[in-house]
Parts: sequence; C-alpha cells; structure tokens
Amino acid sequence: MTQSQNKSPVPAGAPPRVFLLPPPDLPVPAVEGGAVETLITHLIEENERHGLLRLECASIPHPKARAAAAGWRNTRMHWIAPPHAAACRLYGPWRGLMQRLGRLEHWPQNPWYLAAARRIRAAGPAALVAEGGNLAEPARILARTGLGRAACFAHLHMQTTPTPFLHKAYGGVLGISGFVLERWQAGGLPCAKHLVYNCVDLARFCPAPAAPGEGRAAVRASLGFAEKDFVILFCGRICPEKGVHKLLRAMPLLPESCKLLIVGSPFFAAEDTSPFFERLKSLAAPLTAAGRVRFTGFVQNRRLPRYYRAADAACLPALWDEPAGITAIEAMACGCPVVATRSGGMSEYLAGSGAVLLERDELFNDDGRTQPLPGVPPLEGQIAAALAALAGDPARRAEMAAAGVRRAQSFGREGYYRQFCRAVGAVQ
Repeated sequence: MTQSQNKSPVPAGAPPRVFLLPPPDLPVPAVEGGAVETLITHLIEENERHGLLRLECASIPHPKARAAAAGWRNTRMHWIAPPHAAACRLYGPWRGLMQRLGRLEHWPQNPWYLAAARRIRAAGPAALVAEGGNLAEPARILARTGLGRAACFAHLHMQTTPTPFLHKAYGGVLGISGFVLERWQAGGLPCAKHLVYNCVDLARFCPAPAAPGEGRAAVRASLGFAEKDFVILFCGRICPEKGVHKLLRAMPLLPESCKLLIVGSPFFAAEDTSPFFERLKSLAAPLTAAGRVRFTGFVQNRRLPRYYRAADAACLPALWDEPAGITAIEAMACGCPVVATRSGGMSEYLAGSGAVLLERDELFNDDGRTQPLPGVPPLEGQIAAALAALAGDPARRAEMAAAGVRRAQSFGREGYYRQFCRAVGAVQ
C-alpha cells in the first residue's frame, strides 16, 4: 500500500493535523496524574474550544481515560496496549541482532513505539510532537512514519542535552523554559526553537474555593491543623531531587506552631511507595506523631487547590535543575506564597511574584548522585529562616499572595494553547 493510501484525507482549508506522542507510562487524559499528561489534556481541552488543530494522540488504554475522552470532537485517541511479556522477550534478541547489523537506530527499546509508528503513518499528520520522555524512542521510528525532519518536533519537558542522532531527527523543539532551550544546542543543523511555558487551569487554581466545604478553615480542620498554625505545603513527586527531605529536616528548627503538609507520591497514582518515601516517613515519624507533619499520598489535580488555599506558604526546595514549575504556578494562582530554590527554570516562572529564592547547598546530578556546593549555608537552615520570617510577617505574605496571583495569569491554558499552535505552524 502506498504512503498516500495510508494517510487520512485532509479537506482543503481544514485545520492542520498534529499527532501527539507521549511516553507509554501514564494514560491521556491524565486520570492518573503526570505533568506531561496533564499538559496534553489541557491542550486537547483548549483545542475542543478553539479547533485550530486536528489532534491525534497515542495513549496506553485506561477505562477512566477512555470515558473522559469519549466526548472529544477535535481529537482522535489511539489506544495502544503495552506489548505482552512474551513479545518483549522475543523482541530483545531481535533488537540485539539489529545492533550487530548496525541498524539499531531504527528499532526502539520498547516495541510499543512500533505500533505507534503504524498509527502515525496511517493518520498522515502535518506534524508529529514527541511529548517528553525518552526522545530517542520516537526518533527511532520516524523513518516508518513517512515524515521528514521538518515535521518532527521534540517537546522538551526536561532539560535535554541532544545527541547528533536527536539533532538529525527533530527539526524543531518546544521548551518549557528558557533554561531548557539553552540546553538544546544547535549542533550544526538548523532547528526552530519555541518557548512554550507550562500552564494550569486558572479557573480551578484560584484564591476562592469553588464549592462548599473547600474553604481554608474546613480543609485545615479535616487535616488536623488549627487556624493559628502556620501550615507549610510541599506538593510534588516524593523523590530526592525535589528536596523534600531538606524541608523535613528544617521542621525541628521552626516553632511548634509550624506544621508541614506533604502532598504527593513517588510516581503519581501509579506508585504509592518507594525506598526513599519509606525513609522519609521514618525520618518524619516523631514529627508525625506530634501532629506536625501530615502525608496525604497522591491527590488528583482537581483536588489540589484546596491544599494550596489551606496553606500559608508552599516550599519547593528542588536540588536538581528543575526545568519548570507547574507546582509553582499552582501555588501562585491560589494565592499561596512560595519559597523555592534557585534551580533551572524556576526563577523564570516565579519572577515578579515576590517568591523567596534560596541557594542549593548540593546539586542532584543526572546520574542520581549529589554534588556538594562549597560555601553555601545548609539548605535546611535557609529554609527554616525564610519560613520563620514569613510566619512572623502576615503583611508580607499578603503582598506575596497578591503578586503571585497576578504573575500566574501569564500561565493560563489558552496562552499555552496559542503558543503551541504557533510552534507547530497553525497560527502566526
């Protein structure tokens, strides 16, 4: 069958067809969480309103995701099941043979992408956007899609140092911060670079509760916190690079009226424990017993605003180069003052919000090891000093809350959608 026969017909003047290819880890729509999956969901829902694109999107199947996507008119979902274990066992030796023959660049590690390549070729999109994950995996199937380099975009949801192979695959990149885009070097090949800042749903993340029982006092009471308490919120994945252990070690340096609420799990809804998480809970045990620390586990995105509104400050002490900050946007949008480390693209997002930026005392590297940064005071001491100052200054907190809400308006869903459409050539 020829390439043209594989492609779905596109009427003259129709919106351009764009294929979104996220990693096969979590479903779209984002019924099990995930930053990339949530952003894709925002994009699709905005496109339902504006219709500037005809979207195709691959996803692992999930009953709740299927139900949530059932009413979409401008997006066609491609439900691709993970390969069976037996198929993977056979695929491994075959890929080894391709490696010995020098053809490995055309065979992904995960055969799921081979099925995705067939769907992409049949859809015949004007553009393919690899949405984060291991960008080499989509690059290995591009020859099977019938698309040229100019039609293939890498959406950089993380800082990525490209290889010559990635440079040859992607004619354009979308970066979630200037920091991320700077990490993607030209490599001698022309490459279109587009800054597409992350977004949140500002109708959901806002200072005023949307429903009865979601107000500050009610939520704090449900968590066992009193109105007089100074509640500090950590929200995000529970992993060492996010620095939550540094925040926990700062708690004994703060007055007993300071309480810590830790919202999140090691890998969204798909994983509720890990060795690090267990060590963290063990470290927190005395404070938990004293009612000063509370863990919620994974919380669906739609339920997060209640926790930001209930807190007096959000602390985001990342040790790695945080590429961007969705949690920072969420906190600002809800009027929750932010204390964060000066890492990666975070300062871009927090600019103008009055956020307190601290210096990291160690750097979490890509290999999972930490590198001490000489001459920097211990981060837990910096955290304690910053939070103690905020606890004693309600007027400053009010100023930060107002400034944060104003800053967050720059990161709404429609703006994100328009930036994305410009990047893929749908609008000028």
